[in-house]
Amino acid sequence: MFDIGFFELLLISIVGLLVFGPEQFLDAVRTTLHWVKKFRRSVDDVRLEVQRELHNDEILKQLKDSASELEHEIRDVAAPVTQKIAALEQEVQAQSSMATDTEVAEVSPVESKVEQP
Repeated sequence: MFDIGFFELLLISIVGLLVFGPEQFLDAVRTTLHWVKKFRRSVDDVRLEVQRELHNDEILKQLKDSASELEHEIRDVAAPVTQKIAALEQEVQAQSSMATDTEVAEVSPVESKVEQP
C-alpha cells in the first residue's frame, strides 16, 4: 500500500525509537498500526462500495438493453397485427356502408308505393 521496503522501515523504526524513547515507542507503534488498520478497512469498504455500484450500473445497462430489444421485437410483432386490424376495420366499414345502401334501396320502392294510392 505505501510501498515501503525493509531498509525504509528500519530507518523509520530507528528514528521513532530515538524520538519516542524505548518505553513510548511500543505504544506509538501500536497506535500507528491501529490507525493503519482502520484506514485500510475504510479504503477496502470504499473500494467494495464502488465495485458494487459499478456492478449495479452494468446490470442496469443490461436491463435497459434488454428492454429496448424487447420493445423492438414487440413493435415488429405488433406492426403486422395492427395492419390486419386496420384492413378488417376497412372491410367492416365497406360492408356496413354496402348494407346501408341496400337498405336504403329496398326502403325507397316501398315508400313510393305507399305514396301513390
